[in-house]
Amino acid sequence: MVPPIAEPLAPARGRPRDVDVDQRILASAFRQLVQVGYAGLSIESVAAYAGVAKTTIYRRYPTKRDLVIAALRESTPFPMPALDLPAREALEAFVRGAIAMLIESGAFRVLGSLLVEDQRHPGLLDVFRERVLFPRRAMVEAIIQRGIERGELRADVDPLIVIEMIAGAVFAHHVILGLGGDEAWIASLVDHVWSAIHSGESI
Repeated sequence: MVPPIAEPLAPARGRPRDVDVDQRILASAFRQLVQVGYAGLSIESVAAYAGVAKTTIYRRYPTKRDLVIAALRESTPFPMPALDLPAREALEAFVRGAIAMLIESGAFRVLGSLLVEDQRHPGLLDVFRERVLFPRRAMVEAIIQRGIERGELRADVDPLIVIEMIAGAVFAHHVILGLGGDEAWIASLVDHVWSAIHSGESI
């Protein structure tokens, strides 16, 4: 049975938490995930990086699993492209955001770690999907829906296929081939995706 996703504990009554301490703890936890993976992460190392006592972390997150879930929730920002952008510009903004979120933040390395740990710690990979991947899929769905409504995109475009095209290309280019995503490559990727989904009509 997959353990339920733990939610952060409700703050205790009394003096409010120090938001800066919370942010340092979660940023340190995410950095440790990137550097050493789930198996190598320890509360001790997170506390040392964050400059806090271990008890400060345990009061907020009783287990390593709780801490990792909170770090995944908070440490992979990804702004939604502006609602008024044309579909092509929105897709390009999404690609740039995907590269920043998946590659530059180290999220792909975290994914690799969680794939290895999935048998021993079921549910963590589901958290990664829920917190990191699914919201980005919803963004692509919104971009495509607006593009279809404005006549920019074909009515039969499948948002899942589009996000798989983008995510697969980013993963293959950066992780499998070990190449950098310069401006020319980003423009070429957007060109190829656009040629497969646009309506062919002049807007």
